[in-house]
Amino acid sequence: MDIISALKQSGLVGLGGASFPTWKKWESVKNSEERKKFFVCNLSEGEPGVFKDEYILQNHTIELVLGILLAAETVGATRSYIFINDKYKKYIKKLKRLIRGKKIEIFINTGRYLCGEETTLLQVIEGKERQPRQKPPYPGDCGLYGYPTLINNAETLYRAYLISQGNTDLKRFYSVSNDSGSRKIIEEKLDAKISEVISDSIIKSANFFRIGGVSGRFYSKNNMDQIVDGTGAIEIFSKKKTIFQALAESLVFLLNESCGKCTPCREGLYRVVEAMNELSNSENFWEHDEIIQTILDISSSAKSSSFCALGRSISNPIESAIELLREKK
Repeated sequence: MDIISALKQSGLVGLGGASFPTWKKWESVKNSEERKKFFVCNLSEGEPGVFKDEYILQNHTIELVLGILLAAETVGATRSYIFINDKYKKYIKKLKRLIRGKKIEIFINTGRYLCGEETTLLQVIEGKERQPRQKPPYPGDCGLYGYPTLINNAETLYRAYLISQGNTDLKRFYSVSNDSGSRKIIEEKLDAKISEVISDSIIKSANFFRIGGVSGRFYSKNNMDQIVDGTGAIEIFSKKKTIFQALAESLVFLLNESCGKCTPCREGLYRVVEAMNELSNSENFWEHDEIIQTILDISSSAKSSSFCALGRSISNPIESAIELLREKK
């Protein structure tokens, strides 16, 4: 089987959030004439509300490892890495047993959330600062130690292996959680709508939703036809938590995880969190039009000028949360 053609025909995209066509990544590294090539399985999963990679480690480790071997062999990798979140250490023994004798090194990620960004992951493996690199060049051209590098997240590799076995029924795992601590994985078709992943009874009892993890967007119950893309996460909020509280928690998390490399993200997040603290002491949110507009202006600036996706993504929770608050005004 020509696996790259099969991936192209299947329509599989990266399921870690970027949604880039998988076959293009594989083909780019495979066609490189460099003497060294690398492959990295990204198991860094550090975003609140996203836990599908752990589900794969628990239930589909063999298929994951076979997907890793398939990708490495296809692109001609001279060495491979499994870059794993340190909170998943309990699965390392099983992984080591399955990769015994293979040129695969397990690298434990202590770089936190930002290592979901592929060039930051490369920096950490190389022992450098936990900061993203300028793109282009992209890892497929100039990645680990300057050589072409294929990087895929765990679910993408799991699905690629299934495709190699003739399974063309393309699905994905959705991480579904609520603000009471309940979590479950639901397997549904790729690009399913919210209403196709969760039941009507859950929708009726919910107050609002967030799609795509802490850097995702908030939605009301009027948006159940929204496609669940990106990381495939759905968080369900009851009346125990307000939209304002959920937004504030998201921004504090992103501020703490920012590498501080660029001003729009570093200073922008700090100022937004500062403004949110000021608003939290107000009885009437809408009395402070000037502060709200400042938050939106900072969000817009970060979206257009931040160095990496963390800074650019702060506009998602901010803009969508303010839209919802206006809806409920």
